[in-house]
Amino acid sequence: MRPKFLTAFMTALLLLAVDSAVAGSFSVSPTRLELAPGQRTAVITVRNADTVPLTVQTQLVAWTQETGEESYADTRDILSTPPVFTIPPNGEQVVRVALRGQPDPTRELAYRVFLQEIPQVAKAEVNTLNMALRVGIPLFVAPLQPAAGKLEWLAKSQADGKLHVEAVNNGTAHVQVTGFEVSLSGRPERIPVNQMKYVLPGSRTSWTVDLP
Repeated sequence: MRPKFLTAFMTALLLLAVDSAVAGSFSVSPTRLELAPGQRTAVITVRNADTVPLTVQTQLVAWTQETGEESYADTRDILSTPPVFTIPPNGEQVVRVALRGQPDPTRELAYRVFLQEIPQVAKAEVNTLNMALRVGIPLFVAPLQPAAGKLEWLAKSQADGKLHVEAVNNGTAHVQVTGFEVSLSGRPERIPVNQMKYVLPGSRTSWTVDLP
């Protein structure tokens, strides 16, 4: 069966998110950062919901999808203050992220700010597992010129009977795909796909869809 058409529901992400993400004993807000032209800094609030102090360090990386897969590389384009901090029980810490370099003239730049918990020394207790939590926040730096995403959709049947769906972003800004539907020729039903992904400018992202 060949795909007849794809309908995508996308969000251009031109507004700053105001929701929060919770990872175990701490939460971060917002879950996405955007620097508009002329804006150099953004703020993240980290809250410790535990009854013990929490130590967190930041890691800043450049984010690309050149091969269709997520790729991260160390960068000096951005910095965070403080880079390492301890939050008291039920307390919070404000982290400031700043752009050191200049925005690209025509294309949006993408980074990720990772917040990594530094585990405390675990007590010698039976059946105790000490896990370090890590949260990644996207950071988008707008170019000097107006930018927008532009998706092209491709679909191909695989030998295992599944459908490979690919979104190629030919625009100059990222697109957040929150979900889409697949319609097959000769079949009245539509197959929903609710896996959210970002598609960076000049990049591609794919999904594997199980067909009924």
